[in-house]
Order: sequence, then C-alpha cells, then structure tokens
Amino acid sequence: MYKSKIGLYAIIAVLGTASVYMGGFVFTGEALKSLSGLCIGLGAALFCLGIGNLIGAGIISKVENEELVRKKNIEMNDERNTRIREKVGAQINRIVVYALTVIVLALGFMGTNVMIIIMISSVLLLELVLAITLSSYYSKRM
Repeated sequence: MYKSKIGLYAIIAVLGTASVYMGGFVFTGEALKSLSGLCIGLGAALFCLGIGNLIGAGIISKVENEELVRKKNIEMNDERNTRIREKVGAQINRIVVYALTVIVLALGFMGTNVMIIIMISSVLLLELVLAITLSSYYSKRM
C-alpha cells in the first residue's frame, strides 16, 4: 500500500505538469483564456501537492509513517484536545459573526450595491440556520 501511495503522488505530479503545459501552450487562443488560466492554476496546485507528498513519502520511512499516524490518532481522539478544538471553534464563530455584521453595516452606510449586501447578509442567515439545526440535531443525538 505504501508503494501505491508513492505511485499515486507521482501520477498527481505528472497530471499537474501536463495541465500546466496544456494551459500555457495548447490553450493559447483569446476565447480559451479562462480555460488556460484554470488549467495553469489547477495544474500548479496538483504539481505542488504531488511533489510535496512524494518528497514527504521519500523522507519518512514506512515504519516512521505508521508511528506518526498512530500518535496522530491518539492526539486527535484525546478528550482534552477535543474540548479545546470545540472552544476554539465556538469563539471563532462568535468573532466571525460580529465581523460580518460590521462589514454589512459598513457596506450599507457606504451605499454599496444591495446585491452585495444581501449576499453577505445571507452568510449571517446561514450561520443562524445552521446553529439552530445543528443544535437540535445534536441535542437529540446525545
């Protein structure tokens, strides 16, 4: 399985290289400008992902990798760390709600297009709906 992952990373890097080549040299027409940019961006991301994982797999041996995975699983399932992540997530949510509210008010006072204000306000509405829905779901489940 370890060898297949290395092969997968190599394939991802090759696909990224091919996509960058296609975007830079094949799709050169003015009508294909957006497709060219998409290919270059996606190809660069795939190439970096593939090469980075390939280098990481080459540096870390299989035994060390299994040990790191085991330690990571213990760390992720630790109750203290779980509580810390929950508190951090709740605090970040509060801060983002206040920041979005300030942004909506500022855009409203600046006379920005109503569609932009509605789109940002819909994020606040989505947060409210998710909070109610998920609270109800978890209160029934736990």
